[in-house]
Amino acid sequence: MVMSKFKLLLLAGVMAVLSGCSIQKMAGESVIEYTHDKAIPYLMAQGDLESACNMGQAMGPVVASFSRVDLKPENVGIATNMAAGMCAEFDQRAAELDRVRALFNNQTSEAQDALIREKQGHRLAAQRMIKGYEDAIKTFGDQSEKCKKFNNSTDELLSLLGLASGALALLHDFNSEKSVGISLDVPGIIEKSAACFDDDKWWGMPTALRASLWLSIPGAGPEGVDPIEAFEKAVKKGDEQGVILARAMLAFMASNVGMNDVMCRAIAEMPAEDKLNPEWSMLNAYARSMIVHQADLAWTRKNGYRAPFMQPACPADAAAPAMNQSEVDDLLDGLLDEPEEQAAPAAENAAEPNAAPAAAEQAPAEKTTAETK
Repeated sequence: MVMSKFKLLLLAGVMAVLSGCSIQKMAGESVIEYTHDKAIPYLMAQGDLESACNMGQAMGPVVASFSRVDLKPENVGIATNMAAGMCAEFDQRAAELDRVRALFNNQTSEAQDALIREKQGHRLAAQRMIKGYEDAIKTFGDQSEKCKKFNNSTDELLSLLGLASGALALLHDFNSEKSVGISLDVPGIIEKSAACFDDDKWWGMPTALRASLWLSIPGAGPEGVDPIEAFEKAVKKGDEQGVILARAMLAFMASNVGMNDVMCRAIAEMPAEDKLNPEWSMLNAYARSMIVHQADLAWTRKNGYRAPFMQPACPADAAAPAMNQSEVDDLLDGLLDEPEEQAAPAAENAAEPNAAPAAAEQAPAEKTTAETK
């Protein structure tokens, strides 16, 4: 009996060699198939973002390495690269909160350091997420000219997530001073390709993706279409299906273009967790993290600390901040150009509610100068 099993294994090995297969290739096919059919659906149904991003960082390179034995792992690279990009995004968000808090406290050197870390996070997130987009194009083709018919829902979801990964990569690249240099053709490809997907099936995400690009690029949308109205229709569909990705993108994009009223409303009207679809726990957890981050930023700008635990919402007057984002960016650009000369006035301007204490601190210095004279 033992000898019979040995002969079967030997025969399988000989057949593999004769057919041109290698042990590595056979193993790679098994890993790729398992990741596509089992690991990704499992990941979508659990909401631990840290484990997802760590899996993306750990498994992504392993799966991608099978390209060296003539396999095509791009269909699972979409998810692993996007998940790895989440890790970089989490670091970027932490640095962004540090920067806003430092500005609130007139800590200019800390704000400079946090800004650099923030841009580093944006750059790494863009590098990883654009790979997810590129893997989607390699796997399913460019759908901006011709829509594709998918064999199954998993492939259709991966293709849509690839477009989302590309859209996020564009935003991260822009915020890293375009240090990755993503092609300007990408926004148009994403916008046209997203139209191939059914809003009713995919939680309003196709329209949300398109509307995010319409908001980012003035004049990019169809004539007569209000991006915010399109966004809000997509959000309603997503909420009804228990997936809040469209809502998260609305909150994020509204914040980026200075529409704080829209952002705060998107945060305030977020459905309770028990109203969300457990089949898509991972996507909902990621969407919720985006929404909570916008609430945390609004609270930190006003109070110096993030939103109350498990209660994401804007503070009462967040819709009219004392200092808009372009003024903050101008301030930090000045600090980085001439740190010694600009540091003192920047500290006064960085947080207007604290201007009086800053002036009080300067008064003794002026008096001492007068006495010296």
